[in-house]
Amino acid sequence: MQSANEIWVSIRASLFEKHCLDEMQLRPGASESELIELEAQLGVVLPDLLKQMLMIHDGQDGFGLLFGNQMLSIAEILRQWRGWREIEADGMNEDCAEFMEASPPGVVKSMYTNARWIPLTHDGGGNHMGLDFDPDAGGSEGQMIAFGADEDTKYLLARTFDDFVAKALEWIQQSRWNDGGLQSDADDGFAPPAILRCISG
Repeated sequence: MQSANEIWVSIRASLFEKHCLDEMQLRPGASESELIELEAQLGVVLPDLLKQMLMIHDGQDGFGLLFGNQMLSIAEILRQWRGWREIEADGMNEDCAEFMEASPPGVVKSMYTNARWIPLTHDGGGNHMGLDFDPDAGGSEGQMIAFGADEDTKYLLARTFDDFVAKALEWIQQSRWNDGGLQSDADDGFAPPAILRCISG
């Protein structure tokens, strides 16, 4: 696996070639103390590669970089996560239990929300790709999943964050900039369908 710096160099080079680097509005890097505080608030130990990547670019403010989704900053990760805790406290897990599914079955827990699901991206409509630190029996801690307001089915996207980044980098490099967004000829540019096709391919 490439280092965080090598990954960002590759991403920026690809975006520059597509004439959309500025539109992504990549943020300056986070500090180590900010990452330590984030982990303390979330109660998890984040993957080393994620922390290294956030120390180079703490998310973005522009168009969605990851399969049409915006990469969240540390502040936004925490804000979104806290918002889901309020939803959880309102009893949404109980209210929505009969509608929840997982794909593949037995890998991701069939819940509406979970305190150990950490959002890393946002699609602007309440849906995320993020880390799962409370997998079902057939899953693995730290796997990447799709979850959110519209995701009645919780999808496994990658077994590890490193695997997710490799697929994301591949997708960014083969995508094109069109009408204010990155698009691939193989998909509509949005997760989870885009990344699921990328993984299966």
